[in-house]
Amino acid sequence: MNELTLSNDLQIITAEINSYKQIAGQSVFEIGKRLMHVKENDLAHGQWETWLEQVDLIPRTAQRMIQAYEQFSNTTTSSLLETSKIFEMLSLPESIDREEFIEQEHEIPSTGETKTVDEMTVRELREVKKALKNAEQDRAAAEQRAHEAEMDKQAAIAQKHALAQQIETLKSNTQRSPEDEKKLRELIEENQRLYQANRRMEDEMLERNTADENARSNLRKMKESLNKTRAYVDVDLSSALMYFSSISDHREAQEYAAKFWAELDETISRNRAKWNQALQNPIIEEVGEDAGKVFDIS
Repeated sequence: MNELTLSNDLQIITAEINSYKQIAGQSVFEIGKRLMHVKENDLAHGQWETWLEQVDLIPRTAQRMIQAYEQFSNTTTSSLLETSKIFEMLSLPESIDREEFIEQEHEIPSTGETKTVDEMTVRELREVKKALKNAEQDRAAAEQRAHEAEMDKQAAIAQKHALAQQIETLKSNTQRSPEDEKKLRELIEENQRLYQANRRMEDEMLERNTADENARSNLRKMKESLNKTRAYVDVDLSSALMYFSSISDHREAQEYAAKFWAELDETISRNRAKWNQALQNPIIEEVGEDAGKVFDIS
C-alpha cells in the first residue's frame, strides 16, 4: 500500500474519514490509518472520544479500525473483504499469518466443506477461528505436558545417577561396617523402586499419548459421519420431494410419504434419546468440547 502523508489539520482528517465511510472495502484501512494518526499525535488535544462523535464512531469501533489497519493493510486481498469479516479476524492467534489465512482454504467444522475467507459466511469464519484457537490450545497443552515429562525424566536420571554413585562407593569399600551393609541394601532397594517408578511413568505417558491420538481420530470420524449423514439426508430428501411433487395427488404416494415421515420421526426420536444420554457425560478432555455442536439435537 502506498504511504500517503496525512494532514495534521483535524478538520481535514474529519472530512476525509466521513468521506471514506461512504466507500466499501479499502475504506476501513484508510479510516483506521487516520484514526491512529490522530490518536498517536494527539490532534484532538485530549478530546479523543468527543472528536469521535464528529465522525459518528464509538471508541470500540475506532479501536477495531485501527487494529484492522495494523493487521491487514499490507495484505493484497483484504480490501476486497467485508468489514464484518475483517473485524472477526482481528482476534486470530498472533501466530497466524494474516495474508496466508485469507488466501488459503479452510475446513468448516460443521459441514466439512473447504472455503476461503471470501467464500465463508461470518458464522463459518467464527467456526474456523474457534477450531484454530482450540488446536493452538491443544498444541500448547501438549508442549507443556512434554516439557513436564522431560523435566521429570531428567530429575529421575539425576536421582538414578546419584544413587548409582553412592552404591558404587559403598561396594568399593571392602571393609564395610554393618551399618554400611544396611545402607547399601537400602540404596539398592531404593534404586529398584526408582527403576519401577520410571517404567510406570513411561507406560502411563505412552498410554495417555495413545488415548489422545485415539480420541482425536474418533472425533474426526464422528464429525465425518454426522456431516455425511446430514449431506445425504439433505440431498436424498430434496430428490424425493422433487419426484413427489409431480405425483403429489396420488393416494399411494401420499400414503407412502406419510408412512416414511412417521417412521423417520420415530428413528430420530430414538436416536436423539441415545445422544442426549451420551451428552450428559461430563467433559474431561478438550477433544469432546464441540461433540454436541455438530448437530442441534437438543
